[in-house]
Amino acid sequence: MTANIQSIEALPLIYSSGNMNYKKFALILIFLFAILFAFFIVSNRKTAIIKPNNKEVSQITSPELISTKPNPLDDTIVSSTEIIELTFSRPLENVPEFKIKIEPKTDYKIELSGDKKTVKIIPATPFELGTTYTLFILQNSKFEGGGRLPKELTFHFRTVKYRGF
Repeated sequence: MTANIQSIEALPLIYSSGNMNYKKFALILIFLFAILFAFFIVSNRKTAIIKPNNKEVSQITSPELISTKPNPLDDTIVSSTEIIELTFSRPLENVPEFKIKIEPKTDYKIELSGDKKTVKIIPATPFELGTTYTLFILQNSKFEGGGRLPKELTFHFRTVKYRGF
């Protein structure tokens, strides 16, 4: 009997000790839920692209032309076989969706880089010497994610003149 009385007397100690553990467990659980909630809030924020001039722009903004080769492309003189490169801020959908027009009309081939951001316009036949060309990058060119150019882009370039020997 004595053993039973001692174990009964120890019961309040075990219970109060368990109650203390329950409080610690509850506090730890609340703390973990708070951390999980904070992580959920932070992970649902929209990401943004920071442009070189420190303007914040969302990822769904219109694509922009960020570089050309030759640089500058407008009002420049090119060789008759010069490959023109255009690099955009967002990837293009595919080659057929990149819409350009060159005047006077000339045959060309278009290639996309691996990341689909750089377009090469390769003359199929050499540009005519001493001729001024106008390159129109049409507004309905399609970019991944549904983006389009905000406006048509126009560049004028000319080829070197033939002066003979």
